[in-house]
Amino acid sequence: MAATSFLDAVGANIADHVRANEFLSLAREGKIRTEHLKRFALAEFQSQEAEFTAYGLLLSRFPHEVPGGFFSFVAHELMQARHRMVSGAASSLGLSPDEMRRAPVTRPVRRFTEFISWVALHAGSAEAALTARTDFALWCNSCAELADVLRDADDVPEEVVAYIDAYRDNPPEVADGVLQVIEHGLAQGEPRDWITRSAVRMDPALRAWWHSAAVDGAGTGW
Repeated sequence: MAATSFLDAVGANIADHVRANEFLSLAREGKIRTEHLKRFALAEFQSQEAEFTAYGLLLSRFPHEVPGGFFSFVAHELMQARHRMVSGAASSLGLSPDEMRRAPVTRPVRRFTEFISWVALHAGSAEAALTARTDFALWCNSCAELADVLRDADDVPEEVVAYIDAYRDNPPEVADGVLQVIEHGLAQGEPRDWITRSAVRMDPALRAWWHSAAVDGAGTGW
């Protein structure tokens, strides 16, 4: 089975995922308010906390230059996003990093971070890389559309638009680099039927994540 066949097997429908994005729908209807933007920024900040740890752990578990290079790149991209968040988007909304670290976590965001943490601990290198690639594909397409809509919206800080727009393109290091990691994982004996098992969970996990940013009362705690 070619490495590309695993991408097809994930079955993530990007167009449908973007259409179902409730936060984007609010933006198109001109209903995005500051509280929505704050929920987005907070959910993103909290998710990054888990992702930093996850990709650092994956790098330590798979130090070979192929998977290690992939996970190192993803970790670097996330840290660059964190710098953009704290220096631009969050501050433009009146949010401080310390305040965001102490804030309660909604159930969908907590479930997302627990999912990412499970992948870091239990997934093989190919499985984890395909999960990351699916995450980037869905996230980047959603952010590209959202940035285009918010750019023309009233009362949306430029820093927030710039933060979202920076995710517009899925980096080739992720979109294409995953194929090398899959081939490496297969060569190391990673079970074929495990490679897609986490990636297929990314679509529903991100839909719930966006829902939590769009809707009040998503719930906090366990």
